[in-house]
Amino acid sequence: MNLAKQQIPRSAKGRFGMTIHQACCAWLILVFALLCDGCHSRGINVSIQNNAKVPLLNVEVDYPGASFGTGSIPPNGSFWYRIKPTGDGQLTLSFDLQNGANHKEKGPTLHHGEEGNIILIVDQDPAGKWQMRVQQNPLR
Repeated sequence: MNLAKQQIPRSAKGRFGMTIHQACCAWLILVFALLCDGCHSRGINVSIQNNAKVPLLNVEVDYPGASFGTGSIPPNGSFWYRIKPTGDGQLTLSFDLQNGANHKEKGPTLHHGEEGNIILIVDQDPAGKWQMRVQQNPLR
């Protein structure tokens, strides 16, 4: 007795009026969308903006749980980095000048799990005093 396998044509429609191929594609797209929705990683985008007429050297930002830095930021230049604070504490910015002088500025207090944007604007007033302004959207 010869039992031939019964083949289902590709164009056969299932319960919801879709072919098997269309149903598999729709299912994969749904699974991918659900997985991507849960992939959002909390963090804070930090930009350092040098509005001074001299470069900032050995720039370092310390924040709760870690630090980052760059070798230099040219006049009117900027540097961007994404951070994920692992605790609560104050952000600090330190940098050197070409004459070897070191400056340290205190920034905002950060908390574990926050997300948002912070811009640290570094400048020199007409008297030569260094200052840092902070612009931030509401951190949540």
